[in-house]
Amino acid sequence: MTFEGRTALGILQGVCFLLILVSGMMLVGCGEPPEEEGLNPADQVWVEIIPEEGTATGYGILLALENTQQFIDWYNSIALSAEEQAIRDDALDSLAAPCCEEYPMSSCCCVCNLARSVWGLSAYLITEKGYEVGQVQEASSQWLHFIRPDYYVASALEEEGINPRRFGFTTEDSCYVGRCNLPFYSRTSSGHLGGCGGMEELVLVEMS
Repeated sequence: MTFEGRTALGILQGVCFLLILVSGMMLVGCGEPPEEEGLNPADQVWVEIIPEEGTATGYGILLALENTQQFIDWYNSIALSAEEQAIRDDALDSLAAPCCEEYPMSSCCCVCNLARSVWGLSAYLITEKGYEVGQVQEASSQWLHFIRPDYYVASALEEEGINPRRFGFTTEDSCYVGRCNLPFYSRTSSGHLGGCGGMEELVLVEMS
């Protein structure tokens, strides 16, 4: 091969290398954004969808577990008219009950403290705040995400094709595995457990 030929071949090889390098950089740039450093997929989902204690709400009561008894008291004391009941049911029909997801939150599978708290909050919002279906649904979903984070993180992981058990989460119905008298949420050495907060007396924390 002549000198000119070798020179042309070298230039061609260099151009090809640059094209491959640029293509690779473009592919990297078009990929999914990296996860926040130090967070596994479950932690990442938690940060994105679970509200923290003290988060503001549209109805002016900060999110806190201490509100649960007040919400239950509203369930016990507020009587809904047929029209108001229809608003509540329409709002909660599309929300799965985290403790027994084959049931909608409007009925749940039993009258546990988780259900009472949602029903009481809904009753208050409808009768005292004049909330309509969409507003009740949004407020109830926010409360449920706060008190049963384990269920919603597990559900989000499943939607992404990730087995939540890898990270100690499960969407297993707590009503059917003996967790009715456990707190809404607790974290143990073996994983994340969700319960119903009791069937009668309210259980907010795990008793030793």
